Amino acid sequence: MDLNEYLPMFLAEAREHLQELNLALVRLEAEPDDRETLDEIFRIAHSLKGMSATMGFSSMAALTHEMEDVFEIFRRRRGGVEQEAMDVLLACLDALEGCVEAVAESGQERLDHEPLVERLRSLTRAPQAEPEADREPEPGELAQLAAGRRVLCVHVRLADDALMPGVRALQATQAAGEHGEVLWTLPGEDHLADFGGREVRIWLATEHPEDAVAATVGEVSDVAEARAEEVRLAESVEVEGAAPAAERAQPAQARPAAVAAGGQRQRRAQSTVRVDAERLDQLMHYMAELVVHRTRLEALAADVPHLQQAMADLTRTSQALQAMVMQVRMVPVEAVFLRFPRLVRDLQNKLGKQVELRLTGQETELDRTVVDALGDPLVHLVRNALDHGLETPEERLAAGKPETGVLEIAARHAGGKVVISVTDDGRGIDPEQVARKAAERGLIPPEAVESVNAQRAVELLFTPGFSTAEQTSDISGRGVGMDAVRETIRQLGGEVHVESEKGRGTTAEIRLPLTLAIMSALLVEAGGLPYAIPLDRVERTLALEDHPVRSVAGRRVLALRDGVLPLLDASAALGHEPDESASRAVIVRSGERRLALAVGQLVGQRELVTRPLPPEMAGAAAVSGGAVLADGSIALIVDCDALGAPSAQPVAETV
Repeated sequence: MDLNEYLPMFLAEAREHLQELNLALVRLEAEPDDRETLDEIFRIAHSLKGMSATMGFSSMAALTHEMEDVFEIFRRRRGGVEQEAMDVLLACLDALEGCVEAVAESGQERLDHEPLVERLRSLTRAPQAEPEADREPEPGELAQLAAGRRVLCVHVRLADDALMPGVRALQATQAAGEHGEVLWTLPGEDHLADFGGREVRIWLATEHPEDAVAATVGEVSDVAEARAEEVRLAESVEVEGAAPAAERAQPAQARPAAVAAGGQRQRRAQSTVRVDAERLDQLMHYMAELVVHRTRLEALAADVPHLQQAMADLTRTSQALQAMVMQVRMVPVEAVFLRFPRLVRDLQNKLGKQVELRLTGQETELDRTVVDALGDPLVHLVRNALDHGLETPEERLAAGKPETGVLEIAARHAGGKVVISVTDDGRGIDPEQVARKAAERGLIPPEAVESVNAQRAVELLFTPGFSTAEQTSDISGRGVGMDAVRETIRQLGGEVHVESEKGRGTTAEIRLPLTLAIMSALLVEAGGLPYAIPLDRVERTLALEDHPVRSVAGRRVLALRDGVLPLLDASAALGHEPDESASRAVIVRSGERRLALAVGQLVGQRELVTRPLPPEMAGAAAVSGGAVLADGSIALIVDCDALGAPSAQPVAETV
């Protein structure tokens, strides 16, 4: 059997399993007695081991097998999960992720698993906690373990001639566990394997009837009798909403993703199929062709009356198909959010901080291409929040704050856009500190330091190469950051806004279009060529002759009732000769400000299929893409944020 045909499926499922294991382990660190999470970990690890062995990737299978032994220790005992054990397991997941990528690139696993296997075995050889005492549980102890659940006591009597009573006692315990959670055994679980007696008792949290539990246990070889009876728990013990003692003892640093990952178990069931990304792109390509042809036919049908009805039918059907194709391309931002519980867990341990991570709006959907490109900017914002924003526990207590900081990553729809925010309740941006650093780096004159306010400080943070870090680290502070975030988001047709209050925290907000494939735009003419302005950036249009044009400090401005706006000549701004005859103006939003763009004429509103710029035009700051019009000509898409910026480069020669 040729396994190569199954390789794409293996890679997709392996990546998904590893991501789920990362989340589950971080959740287990926060809730070490969560049996549901433990069961999930066993299921995923077992599936990954089986897949790897089937595909012939023996090192992956061997490493996953050794990880299962450590998981088994977690299952057998109660109490917190040591950070050392969690660090080793997460290191194994990192190695497995690297191995999967190596398989994707070369077909070879390239995994040196022996050092990690030795680290895992050192955990299984380590001295374990004292075993449960060989005694009956007190009613209060049992009530605490049951946490409000119904409890049965299963009485098991082994046959007098049973040759391996220890093995049979273990099998009976496992059989009872098929109906619920084993809370206690007599003798204790750690003594069952060496058991030489004939009487075993098992306390089980279950909703199953007594007869069903007894019947399952009775099927075990050498079990002469099995009966189950309900246990009356102590009424005075308060268990409603009480956390197990081990969980209460967990340090705050073990909490990230406790809130974030909680929703993972409540995903609604849905029928899905895996579709190769290239096929989706090809489907979108054909859909784009259809939109272009439809637009062209609409223009032709306007002159032929008897074709108008047929054209209307074609338009209705193609628009429905277009909407469906766009829905197929939409994926939840959860695909990006799922990487953050592990990231926050690792960073807070490295930084010595305590963080509660909150993820909201994971179900918010975006075009797949947008989601794919969103990861790196969000990772940088999260790193900034943890390194520069949130304080250490000691600093927070001194400032009158809880020692555990809050980091929230949220997504929501707002009109035709998706808004993703990263918010922390940390120290906020200090305008004075930012201004001093900017002056040290020659970005502003020293005498301007005192005049820098909060808004100006935020803009300085987006200056290429700027950083407030005193020394560089592998977390942040290398001077490559916020400017790269803004540039990436601009390339996606979005915007980045930062708001901060000193001592209260910072919010970085990313606004993105739902899709990059199709956009509504205002088509204008500048320099004799068509240009498209994204419709969501257009405030209104007006005739220049109806409003006074003034000159301020050598620059033209347009005087309106609601303010005075810079007036840019679109032809000059886009690299053509200035157009003295421009008669119309388009009021657009450019970053945090508004400006007026003088154009030759307004062509009208269009729905355009966008295309990326070729490499030789990728550096043209004033345009962000192109689109094919109905007549076959190309309209460049105006980058409103780059209009009037010093870095804007003429593009007419390239066109």
